[in-house]
Amino acid sequence: MFSSPAFSKEMKVDSKDSYGSAGCGLGSMLFGNQPGAVQVVAATTNGTLGNQTFGITTGTSNCGKGVINTSANPSIIQFVENNMDNLAKEIALGQGESLDTLAELMDIPSEGRSAFNENLQSHYSSIFPNDHVVVAGVVNNIIAVTLAN
Repeated sequence: MFSSPAFSKEMKVDSKDSYGSAGCGLGSMLFGNQPGAVQVVAATTNGTLGNQTFGITTGTSNCGKGVINTSANPSIIQFVENNMDNLAKEIALGQGESLDTLAELMDIPSEGRSAFNENLQSHYSSIFPNDHVVVAGVVNNIIAVTLAN
């Protein structure tokens, strides 16, 4: 387990009143907390587009602060987006400049970076499950793998 100000298991949802029973996500942004069957549509929107997990992770889409404190370091998602191919190669190798930068952006202490790199390397297939994985999926998977260990 890694401890850092930008990376925490704690998640606070500050915007509970802005969504209905479907929960946070794009559905909440489209339908808010309108009562009734519209919440089924909101939940379907969240589930179909897979945006709720990303929102919970990053604190977007009415999902509160999120697991990654993107307000403390909004560049994590941007970095992954701009360096996805290099990160995939370096995670497979367990080392590299992009991987070091990701660890730095996530405030992984220098003494924990070797373990961080090894952990991501051993879970490569979970982080990049297929050729069509998107940035949000990669970020979610990196977080899930990191928090699990």
